[in-house]
Amino acid sequence: MKILTVEQMKAEERLSDEMGVTYQRLMENAGCAAAAFIRKTLSNVAGRNFMIFCGSGNNGGDGFVVARKLFEEKANVIVVLCGGMPRSDEAKYMYNCLIQAGTTMLDFDMDRRKVDTFLEGADIIIDALFGTGFAGEFRAPYDEIAEMINSALAVRISLDIPSGVSAETGVAAKGSVKANFTVAFEAAKPGHILLPGKEFCGKTEIVDIGIPHEVRAQIEQNCFAAGGDMVFSSIRKRPRFSNKGTYGKLLCITGSANFPGAAALSAMGALRAGAGITTVATTEKVVSMIVPRIPEATFLPLPENEDGTISAEAKEKLLPALEKADAVLMGCGLGRGKDIAELVEFVLENAGCTVVLDADGINCIAEKPEVLKKAKEIPIITPHMGEMARLRGISIAETVEKRIETASETAKKYGCIVVLKDATTVVAEPNGDIYFNTTGNPGLSKGGSGDCLAGIIASFAAQGFIETACAVCGVYLHGLAADRAAKELSEYGMLPSDIPTYLCRIFAEKGL
Repeated sequence: MKILTVEQMKAEERLSDEMGVTYQRLMENAGCAAAAFIRKTLSNVAGRNFMIFCGSGNNGGDGFVVARKLFEEKANVIVVLCGGMPRSDEAKYMYNCLIQAGTTMLDFDMDRRKVDTFLEGADIIIDALFGTGFAGEFRAPYDEIAEMINSALAVRISLDIPSGVSAETGVAAKGSVKANFTVAFEAAKPGHILLPGKEFCGKTEIVDIGIPHEVRAQIEQNCFAAGGDMVFSSIRKRPRFSNKGTYGKLLCITGSANFPGAAALSAMGALRAGAGITTVATTEKVVSMIVPRIPEATFLPLPENEDGTISAEAKEKLLPALEKADAVLMGCGLGRGKDIAELVEFVLENAGCTVVLDADGINCIAEKPEVLKKAKEIPIITPHMGEMARLRGISIAETVEKRIETASETAKKYGCIVVLKDATTVVAEPNGDIYFNTTGNPGLSKGGSGDCLAGIIASFAAQGFIETACAVCGVYLHGLAADRAAKELSEYGMLPSDIPTYLCRIFAEKGL
């Protein structure tokens, strides 16, 4: 799926205009493409009752074109002007074309009673209020208009993106239009992919608006939606002549007296994702607790401090293991404290392979994130929103609102791959590329899901996947396994420990 930011889309339109495919032509193309989608979806528009709510910007201009095209197809069309007359030259031109065609036009403020009356008989409502330029919250009367659209017993179609949803962040204003269909022009925007915006879009259809190929080639795309083709092309079938050493040695420095299950879940995720040898380095107490759960793992018992976490004295025993490892996972259930912070820095400095930092591994460097730069290979960090907020010294609300920017800036600043976990997980590379995950469900909202994910990502790292592929494949497959689990066990009843089992079934279906 092609994804463009709002700025990238504006750049495409500007370059297109310079090449002779004008803004007016693009608006006409967008409206025609949307009308064609509506005809295809509804089979026949003749005699159907349409109400098209048009704002004063270019999204309203798109709506005028749709109205004209549907009117030419013998649909019953009522256009409602919201916010006054159109402002741009292109929208004004489309408005005048619509007037000449003889379409019924109402002004929301002046013709409120007529709007109410016609709305009762509407079959389809088209939302052309704001498009991708919206940010913040509704002001009057748009909050009232959006409520009317949402309350009507009609199919709702939004042009480009539902009004009230930020195309950049997916953040939705209170009362945002909840569309059944969204017609996205040229490309999906982040707001179509990120939650909660995705839920307001309904089914999103991307339509071509005539941007020249030469223009598309000039705008470097750096946002991608992770899909099955991308993921499974990275996972090769195992050669017949291979052994456990072929698939890497993973060292998992995880677990503590209070969180022994995190060590077990992450190790099981790693094993089910195919790591050849998975060694769990943890305290002797944790080893004794989790051995029955994961007999396939090997263990490195480490000294324990009075807090029940791994002692800093463990460095001597860890060093030989770090030298042999093909990847290191650190953080799941480790706990916090001076000893853990010291060990995290030690591992980053001494591991000659990819280090995956999760949970407390991230929390322990929150006051000193620059230690990530000491890693010899590109590290992968897997914070949830709270952990990222601590790492960057900002609020959780700001982290959520600016998740793409925050993930990207962190990746660039510290030279790491960032897996920012949320309902739509974002993977950011130091080069600025962003990947949006497209799998997963609320059943993952249980303690232990992140541990399993970290194990899967680290397993791929041990097997020699490049860092970005480790993160993107791990997140996608983790979510896909959760989707399979939810179908059989429900989102309420599924457990993080179910995910490795369903991961196996996915591999089996793919012949891996």
